Amino acid sequence: MVGSRRNPKRKATEVASVAAAIAEESKSPNKLLCEALAPITKDEVQEWEGWCEVESEPAFFNAMLREMGVKDIKVQEVFSVEEDYVATLPQPVYGFIFLYQYFSEAYEDDEVVDSRDLWFANQTVDNACATLALTNILMNSSDIDLGANLQDFKDSTMHLSTPLRGHALSSNTFIRSVHNSFTRRMDHLNADLFLEGEALQSKKKKRRGPAKKTRRAKKQKVDSDSGFHFIAYVPANGSVWELDGLKTRPVCLGSLEDGVHWTSLVRPEIQARMLQFEENALSFNLLALCKSPLSGIANNLARTVRSFELLGDRTKDLDGWKDLVAGNEQPLTGEDEAHLSEFGIQKSDIRRAQVDPKFERKVNNHSMELMELYELYGDLTREQKSLMGEYNAEKNCMKEEENRVEGRKKDHTPAIHRWVQKLAEHGVLADWTTSL
Repeated sequence: MVGSRRNPKRKATEVASVAAAIAEESKSPNKLLCEALAPITKDEVQEWEGWCEVESEPAFFNAMLREMGVKDIKVQEVFSVEEDYVATLPQPVYGFIFLYQYFSEAYEDDEVVDSRDLWFANQTVDNACATLALTNILMNSSDIDLGANLQDFKDSTMHLSTPLRGHALSSNTFIRSVHNSFTRRMDHLNADLFLEGEALQSKKKKRRGPAKKTRRAKKQKVDSDSGFHFIAYVPANGSVWELDGLKTRPVCLGSLEDGVHWTSLVRPEIQARMLQFEENALSFNLLALCKSPLSGIANNLARTVRSFELLGDRTKDLDGWKDLVAGNEQPLTGEDEAHLSEFGIQKSDIRRAQVDPKFERKVNNHSMELMELYELYGDLTREQKSLMGEYNAEKNCMKEEENRVEGRKKDHTPAIHRWVQKLAEHGVLADWTTSL
């Protein structure tokens, strides 16, 4: 049996109707809103070519360092640039990241200094200054393990000019994705909307002549809507540098001197920049890029374990020693590998550990009395317990930072939108608006 043939015109009409319905549905404001409020995926973060703003929060910078693969580095907030305070920071301090409220300003050309061996990149896109400042420090610190990705990026950009380095950074998917890893979909939409607005404004502006170069004023009035900008300070190649991606080249602050901490050259620069603003414009933040204290604490713990072994060899045959130390056992021993791993220590670390020569001389002094050796044992026990406490405290701080980062990544917007929808469906919002 041959089926009846459909009218081609009718079929075309039906197809057109379906297409129109789909198009109409795709334009539905509610559908667009749902898409805008949907949680963002990792693939979308990688594909997005924009850059979102990053808060001056140590937890976020530390998370970026971990995702980049940088090892044994910590970012922490700095509350003073005075020498006594800087000495309390984990050493060495590789650089400062300074955040201030940016204002449009014409600078005199800074003195040209040979900076060919310095890695410096210009900022070529909006909102990238946080990662740019961080990268400008990392690339100029030879003692830092950058990890495979950043090391490859450094090697591939060493021969480039500073603008091309900036372009290479802004177009690097790995670095950009790490920078944007804290963002939500609404952050992306706001950034895109802001760039669109800037593009429209630039088209409306009349062409103007070049601004005259003037000296920096003593004080500046800052618009409350002014954005914030990150710059870096770093010691490299025998000098201290200010690395501002919005400047054409690095600014040399002076030469390093023996016995003088490099931050002493940065102190007057930061203080002078603060004084440019009105007294009520306290829009500053300073972060330090330091050596992570965990590795240093772990090394000291390995040293105490090795010292205990040396002391044990000296006292194992002494009468009354076991009874003397009973109840005050060694907190961390070289035999408990699981316990050692909790503090990042392996047996090979203990074998390589260097015992304090003064301690070693006392232990090997056969004229030492039993109680004198026990006093050494007590001092060593207290030191080891203190180091274990410091290590655990640092790990707890890292855990708190990780929780803060995870909290920043959570997007509650879809849940709030759904909740408001349900309230509207049940007429709660209508009752509320009529009562106003």
